[in-house]
Amino acid sequence: MDKLLVCTFSGGRTSAFMALLVKNLPKYKEYHKVFIFANTGKERPETLDFVNKCDLEFDLNIVWLEASIVNKKGKGTNYKIVNYQTASRKGEPFKNMLDKYPLPNNIASNCTRELKLAPINKYVKSLGYKEVYTAMGIRHDERHRESNTAKEQKIIYPLIYDLKVDNKFIRNWWSKQRFDLKLKDYEGNCDLCFKKSLKKRLTIIKENPKVADWWLEMENEYKQDNTPRFDLRTNISIGKLIEMSKQNFTKAQDLHELDNKQCDLFEIETDCTCKLD
Repeated sequence: MDKLLVCTFSGGRTSAFMALLVKNLPKYKEYHKVFIFANTGKERPETLDFVNKCDLEFDLNIVWLEASIVNKKGKGTNYKIVNYQTASRKGEPFKNMLDKYPLPNNIASNCTRELKLAPINKYVKSLGYKEVYTAMGIRHDERHRESNTAKEQKIIYPLIYDLKVDNKFIRNWWSKQRFDLKLKDYEGNCDLCFKKSLKKRLTIIKENPKVADWWLEMENEYKQDNTPRFDLRTNISIGKLIEMSKQNFTKAQDLHELDNKQCDLFEIETDCTCKLD
């Protein structure tokens, strides 16, 4: 096989389902496949558990990568191979990135660039394949996110074209499996990503106040005049988020759980003489 198909595994339910689909679809037998998970050190422990479980259950042979930041001008980010046991759980790769680059924010997402894309690209390049394709876990209900240059970049979307799935399908499918990602949909893999909505971040801090400690420390240590905080969209600091989380607000909800509760309401019955049984 001279063609490589790179399956980027974010650690979420959708990308896990895509990995299993790509592994088993006959049309992808002509490719050598590699499944890659890039750990930033700020993934939820539930995410790491889920990635490991998927690897064992589905026999994916997942390559666990972490960014190796070279803190010298002109030296690009490299990678190192880790595993479930040795993967960072205290934000070390993320903090190493902050020693060199400004706080990531909604305008410049250098955490994605340096902690995800750079190590993955470096590793893939080291494999030496001339023809490389990338499978992206974007669902049919997210097809507006499809790249306009996907063909030129050799990006494929199995969950748009091979099997048209939406978020409801994914949640229902995982609910029938022997294991699932033990996170609500508003929690996500990165424990307090600044790209989440305000309601989601406040809910996360309300439910687990300690999750904000690391982000507060990093924001205070690495803030600069042009990047004083992670969130430049709403201009709300981590300290302010912590204060706001202590006030009354409408919490985010897991949509799958909410759907199930609503279904349960329709199933409630009381005894009546019109019943046939």
